[in-house]
Amino acid sequence: MVALQRDHAIVYDTMLHDPIAHDRSACDRLGSGAERWVRRLRDQAIQNRCDVAARTTSALAMPRGSPGMNLSDIPSERIVLLLGAPRSGTSWLGKIFDSHPDVLYRHEPDTVLRTWELPWMCRRDEVHLHVEGARIYLRQLIATATLKTAGSLPMFPKRYQGTPARLARAAIIHALQAADFAKVSRRLTRGMHIPDLVDPARHPELRVVMKSVSSRGRARLFAEALPGARIIFILRDPWGQVASMQRGAALGKFEEGVPVAELLETEQAARYGLTEAGLASLSQVEQFAWNWAILNEKAIDDLGGLDRVKILKYQDLCEHPLEQARELLAFAGLPWDSQTETFLRRSTTYSGPNRYYAVFRDTTAALYRWRKELSEDDQQRINRVVQATSLAGLCPPLRP
Repeated sequence: MVALQRDHAIVYDTMLHDPIAHDRSACDRLGSGAERWVRRLRDQAIQNRCDVAARTTSALAMPRGSPGMNLSDIPSERIVLLLGAPRSGTSWLGKIFDSHPDVLYRHEPDTVLRTWELPWMCRRDEVHLHVEGARIYLRQLIATATLKTAGSLPMFPKRYQGTPARLARAAIIHALQAADFAKVSRRLTRGMHIPDLVDPARHPELRVVMKSVSSRGRARLFAEALPGARIIFILRDPWGQVASMQRGAALGKFEEGVPVAELLETEQAARYGLTEAGLASLSQVEQFAWNWAILNEKAIDDLGGLDRVKILKYQDLCEHPLEQARELLAFAGLPWDSQTETFLRRSTTYSGPNRYYAVFRDTTAALYRWRKELSEDDQQRINRVVQATSLAGLCPPLRP
């Protein structure tokens, strides 16, 4: 452990050390390309140090003997996919699962490792054309362990990791987070591989849980690519969803507005006669409402008829978190655990500052915050969109 701590200290010190700041005059003397050259040297030094630390970590923390199974080869029956829209409660749902000691969690790995080989909006009659490519891609996502996908906070003790492995992995994550916070070589810190330090063959109870807010159009494709996996699709009421999207747009959290081309590619858009000109003529609230309706309806339609799929209402999770969490874990083949119960009680009664991306909040207040944010006219506009679709029966009635 002494060698391990020394390597982590080297990594941390190297990532926070910027030779340019210490020798600006030397860069000036060498010319305009010197700073870029020095930065490349620094980045390479960071990469080399972190590679050494990762190898040392693995050697000291992993059990003796060669691994019996790569994580990416884990049977699909031990995989759980959490799907939903942005701002629908997926991050909280993901952390509920991550709080379980038998879960290895991947947070939105498809935003780190993207693919253009698979259609964003996969038609049901074209699924068979892309199943093999989707299977390969999903297995790659399982192996994608970066600061975003494998280092989200809070972190929880795991039964499949001993104390040395848990402390070693936490040290790597905290060092990378510190460097990222200090804006030091973010390209490297955010792309660096974080070792999982686990052999799935030794822990048959382990479940890999992956969360995505970019896969509603690929829901059926992913379901058929992983034929044994459990899929949980979370649906938030349209008023809360739209209000949160508006708040995010105002804060500059999204790169662009409603993806019109994406919507119009779907069978559901054709069903309701949506056109590019028609959508462009609507208010932002109505555009967000149609985005909610079309993409969620497509995902639910595509997942229909599969007995390993569960549709979860965000409202039910907020109002009955313990009961819903028990059902969700049982659905995934996981026993109830006190660690999850503790996280749920903390995450649902938080009274501190509210942040846009957060898993600790007053869930009751968050559930109906939209009533204060949306005007009555906007609430009615959203309601008219919802009532025109097949999702009306899944939504709570709009009350004054």
